[in-house]
Amino acid sequence: MDPLSIAASSFGIVGAIAKASISIMEFSQQAKDAAEDLQRVSSELQALSAILDPLARNVSRAPQGTVPAALAQQLGSSLDGCALVVARIETAVEKYQKDGAWTRTKWVMFGRGDVEKLRSSLEAYKMALSLGLHVVSV
Repeated sequence: MDPLSIAASSFGIVGAIAKASISIMEFSQQAKDAAEDLQRVSSELQALSAILDPLARNVSRAPQGTVPAALAQQLGSSLDGCALVVARIETAVEKYQKDGAWTRTKWVMFGRGDVEKLRSSLEAYKMALSLGLHVVSV
């Protein structure tokens, strides 16, 4: 993946994070039982967003050929994974949000575990991108 594609993917994910954050906020207000679980996910999303912006800026400003191909490929894979996890988080939240009366029960039985797995995946991608940011900025 070339530096401009990395930057574009980063900015795209930041947009997806904003959209997912809105869904999380709305669902947290609807289902108070889910608020604490979703706060952890929201914190991970905010931390990821804080990494993506400087990553995009540093990669796009790097002189041609200074970002090693292996690093660019790894960043691309991590960005693709992040985009997928963010989309799955939003889908999961919207799914439980639309369930109406069964929301609390379904959230406790299924949603909490599903979203926690996604949060854990997001945390791993965040760490990989943080390392990539560190390497690019050096």
